[in-house]
Amino acid sequence: MERALIINQNGSIKSISEKEIDIASYIQRLIFNTMDSKHWYAPLRWAEFLTPIKGTDGTYLLVYQGEIIGLFVLTCNIPDVLSEYKLPSSNYMLIDSVMIKEGYRGHGLQRQILKFAYEGAIDLKMNGLVSTVHPDNKYSLNNFILEDYNILHKLIIHGGIRNVMIKSIDNI
Repeated sequence: MERALIINQNGSIKSISEKEIDIASYIQRLIFNTMDSKHWYAPLRWAEFLTPIKGTDGTYLLVYQGEIIGLFVLTCNIPDVLSEYKLPSSNYMLIDSVMIKEGYRGHGLQRQILKFAYEGAIDLKMNGLVSTVHPDNKYSLNNFILEDYNILHKLIIHGGIRNVMIKSIDNI
């Protein structure tokens, strides 16, 4: 599934295959090493990139003018994962591991990812979307709020306190 990014015709979202997981792992390491506030992020293990690829969801790369500039993971209907979020149901899409390279942050890419995930969740007839945001990460928190997410509650998860952000979908 590939959709054009809003920024212009030179950007895309690319779903990766099982054979490309090492690329996602490498990009995660590369981006993580440039982060000032590493405690805001909990890096995924190799297997956490693989599980979504084998399901109805996926691991995605953001590509701009031929360069990989970010990644994100969407997972659905994984009860053992979603149970720790204390959601109203297990029929939620988890937006996980959104990372953008340093030179591309602040250009609305996370909001574009949230819109992409929302469209996918509607297609899959999910009840909503969920993600976590470190309380000090005002940039991400603001992006989620601008996309109509609410703070469901705070949890100690991913190595620290996180806001559980939720957006419901009315599947009429």
